[in-house]
Amino acid sequence: MFSPSANARAFDEGKRILLRQSPPDIARGITAFHSRPSRDQLISTFPHPVIVVTGADDIAPGIDVSKAQAASALHGQVHVIPGCGHYVPLERPGDLNAILEEVIAACGTD
Repeated sequence: MFSPSANARAFDEGKRILLRQSPPDIARGITAFHSRPSRDQLISTFPHPVIVVTGADDIAPGIDVSKAQAASALHGQVHVIPGCGHYVPLERPGDLNAILEEVIAACGTD
């Protein structure tokens, strides 16, 4: 789920994080993730900004799903980061931080 252009450092950090987890914890996380209720109603009725950040090379859930989530929100935005897969914080932390700074700054003007 990393972008083909992800640097080795991002991949190594992802592997390090994974290997710190026990197999039962991984299994519980996967079960919880795949059995959670849909967020569609929450997203579509949430009265505050919804910011969706995805990589251009993200295959899960993919750009189309991310764009649809943002479009379904009352105040949704999508940011697609080029040359990035699913793991935005590992692959492109600087881009993510810039988006977060923008969102935080906008919160101060309300």
